[in-house]
Amino acid sequence: MTSIESVKKAVLCFRLIGKSVMPALRLRSGQAPAGIQVGVVAVGIQSLDSRVRGNDGNENRLRADGVVVAALLCFIALLLSPLPIRAEKIRTVVPQSSLNYLSVYVAESKGFFHQEGFEHETLVLAGPVAAAALVGGNVDYGGGGGSAMRAAAGGAPLKAIFFQTDKVTSYLVTEPMISKAADLKGKKIGVGGLGSSQDRLIIAYVEQAGLAASDIIRINMGADASRRILAIKQGVINATILDPGTLIFAENEGLRTLAFLGDLFAFPFQTFATTDKKLKDNPEQVKRWLRAMVHGLMFIRDNPDGAADVALRRLRIGNVSRSALIEAIKRYNRALSPGVPGIPTAEGLKNAIEYEIKIPLKIDGELPLEKVVNLRLIQQVKAEMESIKTTK
Repeated sequence: MTSIESVKKAVLCFRLIGKSVMPALRLRSGQAPAGIQVGVVAVGIQSLDSRVRGNDGNENRLRADGVVVAALLCFIALLLSPLPIRAEKIRTVVPQSSLNYLSVYVAESKGFFHQEGFEHETLVLAGPVAAAALVGGNVDYGGGGGSAMRAAAGGAPLKAIFFQTDKVTSYLVTEPMISKAADLKGKKIGVGGLGSSQDRLIIAYVEQAGLAASDIIRINMGADASRRILAIKQGVINATILDPGTLIFAENEGLRTLAFLGDLFAFPFQTFATTDKKLKDNPEQVKRWLRAMVHGLMFIRDNPDGAADVALRRLRIGNVSRSALIEAIKRYNRALSPGVPGIPTAEGLKNAIEYEIKIPLKIDGELPLEKVVNLRLIQQVKAEMESIKTTK
């Protein structure tokens, strides 16, 4: 019960007692009472006792008894009500307000954070800045977990605790005349940054298709997807990698979706992290946050229409129709696992460590998993949620 609800209930009860019980007492005695030393409770007991004994069962007396008892019950209910609980304020940071992080906004809008006792705020900060905000204690949980894991590998007190998807959510988009991977030979492909996740994905894609990395020309074009879409239309580049939210704009411009890169290999994506201190000092809060996030992801997977309504209100996605957004969410859902999401496969985790940490940081030796990842709490949440589902 909120503080406002408690105050409203108290006001209602006291009005009832003040305006109904006192006139009822006058009604019983025919005059105002000389004093109320016995209190409301004693009056109510006396009233009930009189009814049991059958004394003066006239209509006025019965009406007075009913009013007194009603006021008593209201007052007692107020006394027995639980004290209002103040919601716990927490902050989650995401690298962009895009479809890839719709889960946070769904968990807010659909009340999943509230159900776990949180007053939640979502912030948007780039991955490296988010990692610094986590370490500094300015936020509680952070997306852009690749940056957090690389910071952890370098000694920062951070751990990845949750992977939203089993696969990358990226799609390879090309000019219309490219119809197969072999057509990419000698072509210019725009990526968010050389050495970035996009860059590593396009290399893996062409190598799997029988080409070499040297057969394509990778061009650093920054994170602005609309700029890369325009560059394809103008002939500056021939292809680029987009997420499901920007993919629908590219297709509306007549570009071709060549491949879903999530089918390349297991590569868990959209990692969230928190601090070692949080994991040690407040594991129950972490579990509650994880439950809210899992419910958000499951809502997106199981209810694309409802998720689209949240996206239209909360995301910065430009002018897009609801039907197109629903289709984009369905494209995103290809990367989600069935059941309770959040835990990558062993192969996926190995690939994430390789591509998100070891290759970018040029680490040749072994990197202990426990230095960068702690999945103990999401494993507990998954087991608990599956147990509840089984017992229903």
